[in-house]
Amino acid sequence: MVLRMPTLTRAKNGDWFARKVIPSDVRDAYQRAYGIRQEERFRAHSGQSSNAAKLAYTEWLANVEGRIATLRSTRAGEGIELTSRQAHEIAGRWYDWFLHQHADGETPAEFWDHQHERYQDAVSRFDGTIGSPNEPVEDAPRGTAASRHIRATVVEIAMLATFLADVGVSLSTGSYGRLVDVVERDLSPAMATLRRRAGGDYRPDTHRERFPQATEIVPSNTKLSGWNAWDAFEAWAKERKPAAATVNRWRGVFLSLKEFMDGRDIALLTDEDAVRWKDTLVAGGASARTINDVPLTAARRIFGWAVSQKRVTSNPFIGLKVATGRAKPTRGEFTEADVETILRATLAHQSTSMSPYLKAAIRWVPWLCAYTGARSGEMTQLRRKDIERHPDGFWMLHIRMDAGTVKGGVERTVPLHDHLVEQGFIEFVQAAKDGPLFYHAKIAAAQKTVDPLKPPRPPYVQTRQKLGDWVRKLGVSDEGVGPNHGWRHTFKRRAARAEMEQRLRDAFCGHSAGHVGAIYELPSVEDLARGIKRFPAYPVGTQANP
Repeated sequence: MVLRMPTLTRAKNGDWFARKVIPSDVRDAYQRAYGIRQEERFRAHSGQSSNAAKLAYTEWLANVEGRIATLRSTRAGEGIELTSRQAHEIAGRWYDWFLHQHADGETPAEFWDHQHERYQDAVSRFDGTIGSPNEPVEDAPRGTAASRHIRATVVEIAMLATFLADVGVSLSTGSYGRLVDVVERDLSPAMATLRRRAGGDYRPDTHRERFPQATEIVPSNTKLSGWNAWDAFEAWAKERKPAAATVNRWRGVFLSLKEFMDGRDIALLTDEDAVRWKDTLVAGGASARTINDVPLTAARRIFGWAVSQKRVTSNPFIGLKVATGRAKPTRGEFTEADVETILRATLAHQSTSMSPYLKAAIRWVPWLCAYTGARSGEMTQLRRKDIERHPDGFWMLHIRMDAGTVKGGVERTVPLHDHLVEQGFIEFVQAAKDGPLFYHAKIAAAQKTVDPLKPPRPPYVQTRQKLGDWVRKLGVSDEGVGPNHGWRHTFKRRAARAEMEQRLRDAFCGHSAGHVGAIYELPSVEDLARGIKRFPAYPVGTQANP
């Protein structure tokens, strides 16, 4: 089969464009390694000059063809053939590796003086002069014997054979010699850096900046997983069936990671790659806390799962974090003024254009959160059947998994405060239709046949978010207090001031006490009903329902 050579053309919008068909003999391996099967595509912005576009195209084509040659060599059991750029990329990896071998700083400066003298002796033995570290040694002509002797010295001092074994790269004879020559240029600067560090000089190493940004070279002993970053996330989601909120929060993470890796196999992601990805997130302006809590946590979880599935051998995200300063203290709870503003607003008439379900949520959910310490989403997902009367006469509500989601998967039952009953909450529930109290059941039914990796926000989540927006519009704007979550802080602190036992406060909010003995003291719903009697009613009038 004859493959057409790619050509650089102009697209209709003026962009420079080219295609490179992936040969059939490496197509499967190319897809596993780089996430692309049929063809690679090049595109440069229309604003680039012809010369700039051609230069970028030439580099792109050389990279793609280098990948193809590498895969063919690996499949045939041969050593990898390196382009000049790839030789410099591997030299950069060696440079970092070599410095890391002596990172403990225990090797004395005299050792590096001796090693440098060995290298100088090898050069002067044949050339009659000592090469300067600032001048390319290869500029001086060398005979076969000179090259053999100097290369052997470089390989020994640089520990190059050990390095190649560590990274699992097998090179052809010609590429091996080319790499030794490239490493020779960097050997003296590397030893000079280590000598400075041995003397306590830790100034930045500017020589490292000369190496090109690495593109992946598939080591001969690398076992590919068959997954790119998105594939791994998809497989995890299908097995673990996480909550829709988790999928929506994490899907962007793995789309970003897949793009960062150019669709390559996750087995090719190194520790250095993970750090570089983290650095791009920091450069993007996200806060340290957000990066640690969402993308790094998500990547650590999915790669850990991939390790457990024997798809990869290590998790490059273990221990990786963005450094954070001391967190600013936040109040967490509403002020008394905010409490009164929100609760009084629940009693006001709402717009006639507002849906009856949202009106009901505005009327009752803030009160439910205020008197139970529950999460707002646990309240917006309540159904008529979740409200029951206890045989002892008090009313209670059940927070259940089948109504939506419960953080930690631990269901609970809590009694209702008398003030809620006095306001007519029970009458509201009894008058409601079977099903959800704060959203239309048909909305949820219509969402059951969706893409599990792109789930819509559940209706109870949408209601919760609308409530948060409504609270902000009331003027409750302190960023240190969540418009919905603030009720949990408010409930706990108000209950503590009323001297409600901590085990009761924890039980209302669904918090774990954090010690083994707590499981022997779990309160019953009857205990909670007695405890809520201590909780003072909020000093807001109880007008009739709007």
